[in-house]
Amino acid sequence: MSHPGLEEECAALRAQVAELSARLAATAPAGDGPPREERAPDPEGELAVLRAAFRDLADAVIISDHEGRLVHCNDAATKMLGAGLAHLQPADWADTYHVFLPDGVTPFPSSEFPLQRALRGEITEGVGMLARSEALPEGVSLSVSGRPIRDKDGELLGAVVVFGDVGVRKRYEAERERRRNADAQRIAAEKDRLRLARILQGFLDNLDVVVWAIDDKGICTFHDGRGVESAGLTRGQLVGQNFFEIYSGDHLQRALAGNHVHVIDDGEGVIWEHWMVPVAEEDKRISGVIGMSVNVTEPHKAKLELEGKLALIQRQQEVILNLETPIIQVWDHVLTLPMVGVVDSRRAARVTDDLLAAVARTQSRFAILDLTGVEVVDTATAAHMLNILSAVRLLGAEGIITGIRPTVAQTMISLGLDLSRVRTLATLRDGLGFAIRQLGSKGARSPS
Repeated sequence: MSHPGLEEECAALRAQVAELSARLAATAPAGDGPPREERAPDPEGELAVLRAAFRDLADAVIISDHEGRLVHCNDAATKMLGAGLAHLQPADWADTYHVFLPDGVTPFPSSEFPLQRALRGEITEGVGMLARSEALPEGVSLSVSGRPIRDKDGELLGAVVVFGDVGVRKRYEAERERRRNADAQRIAAEKDRLRLARILQGFLDNLDVVVWAIDDKGICTFHDGRGVESAGLTRGQLVGQNFFEIYSGDHLQRALAGNHVHVIDDGEGVIWEHWMVPVAEEDKRISGVIGMSVNVTEPHKAKLELEGKLALIQRQQEVILNLETPIIQVWDHVLTLPMVGVVDSRRAARVTDDLLAAVARTQSRFAILDLTGVEVVDTATAAHMLNILSAVRLLGAEGIITGIRPTVAQTMISLGLDLSRVRTLATLRDGLGFAIRQLGSKGARSPS
């Protein structure tokens, strides 16, 4: 019993085969041999071959007759749509094959199905659809193309659609992009490691340092740097050796206990400055120590020399300060302070402190401020001297100014300084004589 759809499909296929054979015959070269024996056409065999090819295609294929009845649906189409061949009218396709727009929500209009459009004679390319079924509830993204099937006379015999899983391509592209990104990241990381390696190598080759590393047992795993020559070693010589057997001290144990260590030690005439950093794993376990050692012998010697020079300068400054304020006890209860040079605020403060301390310590009755060595007196200097004498007077001693030069006297007058309460004498000798006479007098007493 023949099937109308099968007959039409066979007719369409025969028409295509006949057309192909005619094209081949027209392009084949003429020969002198006997003509080939033509075999009688075998539509059933041809159809079986075509069906087998359609069935095994990776892309999904659906064929309908000119009335819209589905006559062929290969395995790929069944897998993607979740339903096999069904002799349905086009109006019923949407109820059987749950197809949506690419948004996955809006039902795809059945009149716009690429197969329907192909039956109307239209050609479609890459129409986006999403098919959802019980087997594939998340849906399959499809790209569908449709063509009308016509015989050699142009009569419409049916339609065919071919579609594929866009999600597979997207997943493939996503995986390819992921791999590309991973490769790019790996290459970038490798370049970064090479850059850091070049920086470290330049550091090790040009600076007088040693960089080393040990594991948690003290075994050296890295030992490099130009500074190893200072220790009489070659670069990498200590790799594989146990540092605990080479170096004494508890610095390594402290570092392996998780402490950052900074220490300076002297090894056979060479002074080394060490930095030791513990290396911790993700579980906080200390797996080793990274260290850097710098030969600081020359800087250390320079430091010692500088410290010696600074100490000498400090001693010289103390001598100079003592010379600036030489308080001399010339007689019992008599002090003299020769002033030389300029009296600024710093020097005036030191003179005041030292003189008051000396007056209190010696129980002096007179303090002579000799200005023989002072060439110039300005307002600030004069004020400093008066303040010194006022402070001496508060301790019960009398302040005497001696050795005022004529130019200084003129300056003091022009400045309008009040020296009425200050005893002034011409020379230091006169001041000493006055103080001694006052002390020798029976009626001598401290000024009020």
